[in-house]
Amino acid sequence: MSKQSLSRPPVYTHPVLEVGNGVCSTGHPLSAQAGVAIMKRGGNAFDALVGAAFTTFVMEPESCGIGGYGHISAFVAKQREFLSIDAYCRAPGEAYASMFEIDESVPPTYYGHPLTKDRQSDMGWLSIAVPGAVAGFCDTHALLGRLPLTTVLEPAIELAEAGVPVTFKHQIEIGKVLDDIKRFPDTARALLSGGKLPKAQTQTGFCDHLDTGNLAKLLKRIAKRGKRAFHSGACAKKMASYIRSHGGILTASDLEGYRPRVMREQPASYRGYQYVSCFDQVCYEALNILSRFDLKSRGADSFAYRHLTAEALALAFADSMTHYGDPDFVASPVNGLSHPGFAAERARLIRLSRVVSRPVRAGDPWQFDALQEPPERLSYPLTLARRAGTSQIAVADRYGNMASACVSIGSSYGSLIYVPELGVFMNNAMQNFDPRPEHPSHIAPGKMPIFAAPALVATRAGQARFAGSGSGGYRIEPGVLQTFMNHVDHGMPIQRAVDHPRLHCQGQDTFVDDRIDPQVQHRLRRVGHTVTLLQEQPGANGFGRISAVTRNPRSGALRAAGGPAWGTGVAGF
Repeated sequence: MSKQSLSRPPVYTHPVLEVGNGVCSTGHPLSAQAGVAIMKRGGNAFDALVGAAFTTFVMEPESCGIGGYGHISAFVAKQREFLSIDAYCRAPGEAYASMFEIDESVPPTYYGHPLTKDRQSDMGWLSIAVPGAVAGFCDTHALLGRLPLTTVLEPAIELAEAGVPVTFKHQIEIGKVLDDIKRFPDTARALLSGGKLPKAQTQTGFCDHLDTGNLAKLLKRIAKRGKRAFHSGACAKKMASYIRSHGGILTASDLEGYRPRVMREQPASYRGYQYVSCFDQVCYEALNILSRFDLKSRGADSFAYRHLTAEALALAFADSMTHYGDPDFVASPVNGLSHPGFAAERARLIRLSRVVSRPVRAGDPWQFDALQEPPERLSYPLTLARRAGTSQIAVADRYGNMASACVSIGSSYGSLIYVPELGVFMNNAMQNFDPRPEHPSHIAPGKMPIFAAPALVATRAGQARFAGSGSGGYRIEPGVLQTFMNHVDHGMPIQRAVDHPRLHCQGQDTFVDDRIDPQVQHRLRRVGHTVTLLQEQPGANGFGRISAVTRNPRSGALRAAGGPAWGTGVAGF
């Protein structure tokens, strides 16, 4: 183990939080506090998850919101079963496979598919998909919650009524897209002050506030009527009318017809843990590959641990980016991607002496597709009667329940479309489809695009032990997985597991935290990695923001962690 790596701690970290009743870790301190406050009032982890999510929607409009989507994984202690609620966006009914012209003059996107002309798929009126966040979290509450929804949404409503103080993070995210914001007058009025960046909080406490009064009114209606207040009636009509009047294609019928994908997934195994990740095949394949290597004996700072992790991620990303398509719409080997036999075949390509040839070519998961049990789909009305620019939430309660969620509107402020009468920023999830009609993840009405960002919940011996999620696009994947492995393989307490330097690879370059031992960096280059060094600093988010919680199986003690600490919040009681 290198002295260099041990002498370079995180830039900033949370103190250890260990309590006995409930913990919540989120992307904003007030969201974590809201989750804990709800548990103090008698709510369970699922009430806390929903309350923290809606609070996050208010406090982090640059990252998520009710015009966006969510991925939720839960372990229900009483039934000892997992539940996954995939509340991802769906393509509107008027969408079609060739609706965007491909721009061949620029490199592919961060997500691995071509960009579109005039950025139509990632900004503006046509980039908006049917949002799923409200339906997903309201369904989660209806299935698993204990408190009334009016109580669960109180913290979010109170904060929205007060207005959101502008922070340095808001300034950074607004600044990134300032010129584009000015193209949309209603968005500019919502985010800018006199056409310029709003003032952030200072030592005197003075700052500008984002006006969230109309959002507060909408949240009150959702608290009383549930998802119907958003997905039908006046709200749906106003949203659709506003978007269509400017050239968009979202309709009130799209909103009313939206349904999340609700599943009992077959749990995967890792080092004696059982886990689900809300239908994230990259997560399943990468951990299946890594389970075939002895990571513990190699050490958390070793070249081998870094190299094997990068190779597993590279293979898993290449396979999903090539083969994944919404299984409700296209023939896609989604079950084969998560089968251990496919991972074993891919793991045989990995050598410590050299990288798999770049760019990584996809394998063939089809031969394993029929061997893997698909998730059990729950149909509406839902029931558990059989056996009794993104943010994140992880929560655990005294009753043994755990849950995690990844919430997003896509890019910073999503599509940059703001519906002023409702106070809602709309997602730009159409960018997550592949604009090529021949690709399995092509656009089709009602279809969900690929999503590779785990909301991971893990148990051991029937008890919930770990929950984690993150934000930061595909950097969420290595963030959550390496936090989980640091905790499970290397025995790190959860805050240290979050803080430990990470790397990321999607099949070409390997992005490495510059705190990693220079000797390890040198060996990575020597075996063929094209290493790009990144530094942990505010606004960069090179390796994702991570929130995670754990339970000690002997004492029952709960811990919460988050990082980077300047962009996360933890709370407990």
